[in-house]
Amino acid sequence: MSKKIKQKSIIYLMFFLGIIISIHMKSLNPNNTFVTLKSIKEMENQINLERVELENINKLILERKSDIAKYELELNENGSISSILEKELKDIKTITGFEDVKGEGVIVELRDSERELGEGEDPNDYLVHDMDVLIIVNDLKVAGAEAISINGERVTALSEIKCSGPTITINGSTYGQPFVIKAIGNKKMLQASIQAQNSHAYLLKEIYGIDVQLRLMDKIIIPKYYKKINLEYIKEGD
Repeated sequence: MSKKIKQKSIIYLMFFLGIIISIHMKSLNPNNTFVTLKSIKEMENQINLERVELENINKLILERKSDIAKYELELNENGSISSILEKELKDIKTITGFEDVKGEGVIVELRDSERELGEGEDPNDYLVHDMDVLIIVNDLKVAGAEAISINGERVTALSEIKCSGPTITINGSTYGQPFVIKAIGNKKMLQASIQAQNSHAYLLKEIYGIDVQLRLMDKIIIPKYYKKINLEYIKEGD
């Protein structure tokens, strides 16, 4: 047998041996598949989500440990934790709108435009609508407003704001113009949210002539939500 024939025989033998080994390995792990870049990315995202959740859980554990230590200290010193619970209840009521609050902030007044209409213009574009009030309220929240009222009505998580002809209804009560929005927070930050050139209030004033008046206040008083809330569907979580 020549040298060339021997080399070819060895090559063929190695080739078939590789096929046999591959088949054997696949039979040992029938679910064996290639790992794609997409699957790696998905796995990384899942790991990151789990890491964030774990960090939140650890943070919650530390907060609860701190609460327990605070309760134990109060209990040892005064024999009761009622004062702490009363303060926490007051804080919750303040945040949710069930306490009168005061602080620095801004007052925004909105009135319909008095600009004369041009040919083909829609008069509705020159009126203040519920959506305008909603957007401005949201801009104030983004700027850090800690409490907001509209014509004396405290804005809560359950407050509705809707048009009723030339009036606006909030918390079931209807008000005419001017629509007065009070917001407590850093007055400079709140001012920027109203007067910035990309803000909704600025566009209403410059494009449609809506009357937007802004006042910076060192002290604003915002009353609590005073109406009864009936919860029909919400239940306590597990």
